[in-house]
Amino acid sequence: MNKVFCRKRLLFSLIFTGYLILFNTACGLDTFYVLDAPTNVVHKPEHGAIDFATSYFEFYTTDKEYESIKFLGTDVYYKIYKSSARLDSEVNDLENLASRDQSSSNAAEKLITSYRYQPLRGAGHDDVSVLIPSDGSDDKVYIRLSDYTSTYPAQITVNNDNIYGSGSRVIPVRNLSNKPSFNFSTIAADLRPKSGDVDVSDSGSSSDNYWYVSLFALAIGQDSTYSPIYSNILYLGSVRISAE
Repeated sequence: MNKVFCRKRLLFSLIFTGYLILFNTACGLDTFYVLDAPTNVVHKPEHGAIDFATSYFEFYTTDKEYESIKFLGTDVYYKIYKSSARLDSEVNDLENLASRDQSSSNAAEKLITSYRYQPLRGAGHDDVSVLIPSDGSDDKVYIRLSDYTSTYPAQITVNNDNIYGSGSRVIPVRNLSNKPSFNFSTIAADLRPKSGDVDVSDSGSSSDNYWYVSLFALAIGQDSTYSPIYSNILYLGSVRISAE
């Protein structure tokens, strides 16, 4: 009786082990990739600042090669808020999430999926896959979203040159079909931020005549299935822009 039972138990164990091997072989184990996020902020503006001359963003990318990953470069995501309090609340939530697990892409996924931040692009170059393509070295990126007199024009530069090697100034534009600029007070009224725009949060109370814009940077790669891989996020700061 005991011998029969032992033989049955052994046979069951062998069959069960075989199923496990087949299952793991067929399904495989999840592969997790980690990209190094940009970490070096040179100048981080705050939307409460009175001096608009300081309303620019400046940071360094973190550019490197990876095994099994095609590194695409560094992207910048933005969102426009009517309420500065709402901006502060969402930014704090994202920064807390980013600080809890610095090797995770959870903060990037929440930034894009839950809070609906949009990729920033340059006028005339809105078809690029990332704002700052990989070039094998860490680059200094300067972004001013809107004009402040002729001395401080809206532009994007990389290592003090026009981005993409352009012969003329490249102006930041919103991720909408008509690619409007952030010069809200001087562009046509129908191009200004409004309720329903994918990049606008008009919830919350505000008594002033400004829009508030926050920026985050992150590294982006691609695996063998062409699926995007995100790094952790880096908060670049926030600015206020006159609505009219």
